[in-house]
Amino acid sequence: MTAPHLIGIGRLGGQDSEDWHHVMIRPEYNEVFRHLVDLYLIFEENRVFYVTISDRKQIGKKTFVRFAEEGIAEERKLHRETILAIADENTDEQEDSLEGLDVVFEDSLLGCVVDVFYNGAQDVLVIATALDTELLVPYVEHYLAPREAGSDVIFLRNMEDLLRANGLALEANVLVPCDDEN
Repeated sequence: MTAPHLIGIGRLGGQDSEDWHHVMIRPEYNEVFRHLVDLYLIFEENRVFYVTISDRKQIGKKTFVRFAEEGIAEERKLHRETILAIADENTDEQEDSLEGLDVVFEDSLLGCVVDVFYNGAQDVLVIATALDTELLVPYVEHYLAPREAGSDVIFLRNMEDLLRANGLALEANVLVPCDDEN
């Protein structure tokens, strides 16, 4: 038997006294994760568990799961981090499909996604703006408005500070350079 190619979709956090494990899922895999029953836990390159989610709950924005298998908490303590992964066939290569999408904030076109990269914590959108600059936006819920599957537009929110930090602003629905020193 050969192991499938695995794709990291998030991280496994600690376990509470009632055997619930906190999981942090990359935003682009939230929908996939909602429907998952089985997944892989990668502790090290050569240490992988195939596990079944027996129960899940949501508290605010945090997601918690219980596993049918025992011993996961003990194994988790032996390793610095634990990656949640799925077999390649469980994804639709959503990251690749983000390239080329228009990006909109407050009804204004900011630009187009030209690249997506993972910075060790989350994916980051590289947006080419009409001002011939690149804007880096973390691909996290804080900045992403809900998006319908198949939509060719990414709607952003909470971008004011990020735009200002990059020397940009919206004026009359147009992206302009900003020399705000605040």
